[in-house]
Amino acid sequence: MIEPSNRITWAAAQRPGRRARSQRSQALVEFALVSPIFLLVLFTAIDISRLLYTYTAVSSAARDGARTASLSGSIYTDCQIIQEVELVGQGFPVKMDPNSLVGNSDPNNPSGALQPTVPPANVAYAYIWPAVATANPPDSNCTSTNQRAVSPSVKHVAVEIQYHFTPLLPIVSQFAGNIIVKTISVVTTE
Repeated sequence: MIEPSNRITWAAAQRPGRRARSQRSQALVEFALVSPIFLLVLFTAIDISRLLYTYTAVSSAARDGARTASLSGSIYTDCQIIQEVELVGQGFPVKMDPNSLVGNSDPNNPSGALQPTVPPANVAYAYIWPAVATANPPDSNCTSTNQRAVSPSVKHVAVEIQYHFTPLLPIVSQFAGNIIVKTISVVTTE
């Protein structure tokens, strides 16, 4: 038979183990409740950072492309502009807009048949105004015998780049699936 004093000691020895197990269980339940919210906030912050980086890279590529278009060496060609835009826009698949052809419209005031088009997901389209390319695809037909048709009164060139941004989180994609990062850079010709 077990003496009462031994029984109390044995029962008291069992209590700390139960308390430790219940604290571990409580921590596991709290983690299960908090972790989805934490991960949602974390991935949302990552998507916002990606969006800001995208805007910075795309606007830099448009700025450098417009500066190249304003130089006298690119009067008869879009090739240098295309190369500059693709070089600066590294990390993003920058393609020429199929409507970036001779006779296109100003991206700040689009009119007519040749206007900037929206690119497919995770692709950027570069649109040069006024373009010299004679046929689609503009990267293969980027040199012409006719000079860039810059208006004598305006004397501006513009490069627009649109990037179709796709968020990482499927929840965000459902609510904001068509995020178009668009930037236009206008420079006076030299």
